[in-house]
Amino acid sequence: MHNFALSEEQQMVKETIAKFVEDVAAQKALDCDEHARFVRPQIEQLAELGMLGLPIAEADGGAGMGCVATVVALEEIAGACGSTARLLACHAGVCGAALAGLPAGKALLGELASGSKLATWIGPEHGVRAKGEGDAVSLEGRAELVTASTEADVFIVAAKAATGHVLCVVQRAAVKASPSRSLGFRAAAPGRIELLGASASVVARGADAERAAAAAHLGACITAAALACGMAQASLRLTARYAGERIAFGKPLTAQQAVAHKLVEVQRKIECARHLTYHAARLQDAGDDARAASFRAKMEAVEAAVLAADEGVQIHGGYGYVVEYHVERHYRDAKTLEVLEGGCEALRDQLASLGA
Repeated sequence: MHNFALSEEQQMVKETIAKFVEDVAAQKALDCDEHARFVRPQIEQLAELGMLGLPIAEADGGAGMGCVATVVALEEIAGACGSTARLLACHAGVCGAALAGLPAGKALLGELASGSKLATWIGPEHGVRAKGEGDAVSLEGRAELVTASTEADVFIVAAKAATGHVLCVVQRAAVKASPSRSLGFRAAAPGRIELLGASASVVARGADAERAAAAAHLGACITAAALACGMAQASLRLTARYAGERIAFGKPLTAQQAVAHKLVEVQRKIECARHLTYHAARLQDAGDDARAASFRAKMEAVEAAVLAADEGVQIHGGYGYVVEYHVERHYRDAKTLEVLEGGCEALRDQLASLGA
């Protein structure tokens, strides 16, 4: 459990994604974010590389490489393009986790793994209501800041019916979507979803639907932590480079004690967050209870990402607010992670309920 060395397969994922980042994601991240241009070409290339099915079981058409490999990929991508990483996290890490083990979701899992359909998640925190019995229901509700709102082919919705919990699949044609000018993840097509009597197919009810929503929440926490670790490390790298080149009072900023101490503190915070994140992922892969570890990992990693970007903006001075220097984008993405999937305050409540 405490061996943090990557396996040969996981190292291969890291190297493959690193090349994708260098050749594609890093080249287009700034332009896509600045103009809110959806990163579909990046997602299509990840599909070609077989990365959309990383955590999805081989029996369901995925790579079956587990949570750790997914964390490795997400951390690498998020360091260059938070929007691309956010889409992969939502599509494979959250929707994939919700559908895993459900007979009615098996065919859709294969489509998610191949990339033939892009999926997104609408969790129970949005309060969507379901009406009807059997395999088809109608949904009523609204959801804000939904990833891929105007681009997803299918929406996996955790709703509440009069008889209990229900997990549904909604096709794009049944959804009214409008884009939002969000703070972060602008190239991931965030937006508002309206489900006004939308027709949906049921993939699980009752206890099965509750378990699916819990699995999705766990996946959302671990993948968010991975994103935050990647963004935090990128902010630190960019800031350290700038501080090493910027001369003030006759010496580089890195030679100034106040700046050097800030960088040391950020690195300490990142290492703590990364260890928690990989620990949670390994618990998940081992089939152990990863809830408390994943909640702590997300909270610590998001705090690290916000701190790294905030210190980066301050050390950059006026340049910190210039898009070409990237740290302001990482700051916006990190602050957005604080509120998605119920936010970090909700995680504190959940940790308290676990007695952790």
